[in-house]
Amino acid sequence: MPFKQSAVRRRFSHLLLRSVLLLAGMFLASLGIALTTLAGLGTTPISTVPYTGAAITGLTFGTCVVILNFAYVAGQIALLRRRYSPMNLLQIPIGFLFGAFIDLSMFLLSSLTPNGWWTGALMSVIGNVILALGTVMQIRSKTLVQPGEGFVIAAAALARKSFGTMKIVNDLALTGIAAMMGLVFLGEIHAIREGTLASAILIGLFAKLIDHGLNRLFPKEAAPQEEPREVPLKRK
Repeated sequence: MPFKQSAVRRRFSHLLLRSVLLLAGMFLASLGIALTTLAGLGTTPISTVPYTGAAITGLTFGTCVVILNFAYVAGQIALLRRRYSPMNLLQIPIGFLFGAFIDLSMFLLSSLTPNGWWTGALMSVIGNVILALGTVMQIRSKTLVQPGEGFVIAAAALARKSFGTMKIVNDLALTGIAAMMGLVFLGEIHAIREGTLASAILIGLFAKLIDHGLNRLFPKEAAPQEEPREVPLKRK
């Protein structure tokens, strides 16, 4: 009995640490997105739709992120149907929390205003580094994936394509939708600039460099998967 209780405590402690790593990664990712957005050179590709939506509706950036996350969960259900696992509904509270983190980060960093293009570019690059670090932390937690990543994983499984390929398709689709939304409702493209293109390239690059560095610092740890683990599916 004492041995079983000790094992339960170890499992609980391990799960708690992984959950803390997930939450810390989410908060860092939100800080990175906020800093990149406030740089004034365009937000990250996956944030273009909610940021444009916020400008159109007057809702907060984070609220629009939550709405998009709901759409991603609904999209997973539509794609997977009977193969969709109810476990993936846990992405909903994660999506809510990430939206709250976005609004909090925008508030905390709201006083940062770039003084010229180069200052904005520096802010954008630093934001990309912070976002990449937060992403690596979330993946290393091996807990839950964000709704957006879950949708890409589901689409990749259905189309029998790699996660990386479908991620590019998803980012391009979101950027195109955001551009159309801006032109139709605002009369201009609102959230897409050179910083958006830079983010599409740099975030993945920085994430690989950070992941490689962590593997060198902690060689005893098993290397994390390069791609997020698959969303659990129900068997037919």
